[in-house]
Amino acid sequence: MIRRLFLLMGVLALALTSGWADIAASGGGSKSVTPDDLEIQIKGQFKGRLMVKRIVAPVTMNLEKLQDFPEDPSQKILLDPLPISQSGDFNARSEIKGHLPFVPWIPAIPEPPFLRMTPPKIDPKTPLQSWVFEVFNPQGQTIFRQRGTNGLPDELIWEGKDSEKDFAVVDRLYSAQLTLLDSTEKATVISGNSIVLPAMIYGSAESETVEFSLTRLFVKDKAEISPEGVLMMAKFCERIRELGGPKIHLRISGLDAVLSSQRETVLAEALEKSLILVPGSIEHDRTQAGPRGEIAVFWVKSGGSR
Repeated sequence: MIRRLFLLMGVLALALTSGWADIAASGGGSKSVTPDDLEIQIKGQFKGRLMVKRIVAPVTMNLEKLQDFPEDPSQKILLDPLPISQSGDFNARSEIKGHLPFVPWIPAIPEPPFLRMTPPKIDPKTPLQSWVFEVFNPQGQTIFRQRGTNGLPDELIWEGKDSEKDFAVVDRLYSAQLTLLDSTEKATVISGNSIVLPAMIYGSAESETVEFSLTRLFVKDKAEISPEGVLMMAKFCERIRELGGPKIHLRISGLDAVLSSQRETVLAEALEKSLILVPGSIEHDRTQAGPRGEIAVFWVKSGGSR
């Protein structure tokens, strides 16, 4: 058995020797063959598809606030919502095209009542003897007062009556205050809200007066509508469209007669363009600024008559 194994190994060695000799002979004998020449390199390309799925951000829920949505208890409430660019949202909304643009993000022009105040609850053990509701001007002087000796109303309001200027004016600070006097002669003073009116509307449904501050409506010392004025006029045009095309008269009350003349023309043309009116549809004039300050006043009358 061992002899056969040695014999087999000798035959194998002879075969390998003969193989190397044949390879050398095929090369013409001019080049020696090394094991490195027997390496074979295979190059190829892998073709496949890479699938990318949308990454869903984790959502955290506040279960205590689910009671705020009784109509849909399963609604998800984000504790840390993704930030939203307010400027981008505003620009996106302003791109809306249409014959009757609507700008809900612009505050409405203030209308009476200009100030509201909700009285506190009175302790039955110390009944109320009297109360006084007051509105002050910037100097702290009372320009409106309402008294009562019985129970307090559900809400105290100020419609704009001003003992100093007859009616509220734009760009002026007004603040409210409530004074309570109980049965023990103890006085309690409660401060209410304060307000500055950049513009305001008052009157009736048939005839309205709309006042705007020239300081806000125009660029300083120029007959150019300011960015704030553009927003104000957009809100004013909304109201005009709601009234169905009423008659409009514009008057500029300013200190500079030449500047006032230029401003009334610019403002009237801008409104006619925005409301798609025939040029000259809005009557306008100017006057010297009076007790109500430098303002632009619109008289709006429905029914097609003046």
